[in-house]
Amino acid sequence: MAKILLLVSLLLYITIAEAAPIPAEWSATASKSINAMKLKLAKALDEVVLAAPPPKRSEVKKATTGHLKTIDTLLAKARATGDEKKAIRIASSYEETADLVIAAPPAQKFDAMESTFSMAATPDPTKCPTVDKAFCETHSKIKKAQEEVIAAAPPAKAKEIKDAVIAQGFAMGQAISKAYTTGDEKKIALVLGDYNNAADAVIGSPPAEKYEAMEGAFTAAARASKA
Repeated sequence: MAKILLLVSLLLYITIAEAAPIPAEWSATASKSINAMKLKLAKALDEVVLAAPPPKRSEVKKATTGHLKTIDTLLAKARATGDEKKAIRIASSYEETADLVIAAPPAQKFDAMESTFSMAATPDPTKCPTVDKAFCETHSKIKKAQEEVIAAAPPAKAKEIKDAVIAQGFAMGQAISKAYTTGDEKKIALVLGDYNNAADAVIGSPPAEKYEAMEGAFTAAARASKA
């Protein structure tokens, strides 16, 4: 058993080491950031695999490999455009995410990986407006729309409407994160544009119609993101 676990660990480390090779044109800062990410990922994903019950270890290994391919794709696209800032942001975000997985108890490591890695490619809204301009503009507008929907809710329906806002926000977060995970700039722009328009529809509606406007516009944006 010990030899099997060691082999799993070694194969995972090799996979990470081979992913997203650092090009010669990267600056020392970018290279340092990407290398630091690789080290953290090696530890985090190794722990996820080793913590998995034996019957599920192959399935878990497949999931970790999928995340590595996503990271490889994102860095490759940043490399192709020479966008060092994006490469550093991606590396920093996945390094922070790896820390969360490392800190999670063994029984929760896989769930921690799945919930956090899916969001890692998305810009951090707390760092707006210094990150992705289009994302920050959309995030700000959506926040305004959500606040207006909640503020306009009749007292008798306040909880119901707040729950609906949260549900729409969750669907929106998934759609935007999925777009960023592809690294496809056109897809990202399309999804952000749809939600930007949805927020405009809510903001432009009279108070009594904001809830219905949100349900219609945000549901349409979520549906469009899956096309």
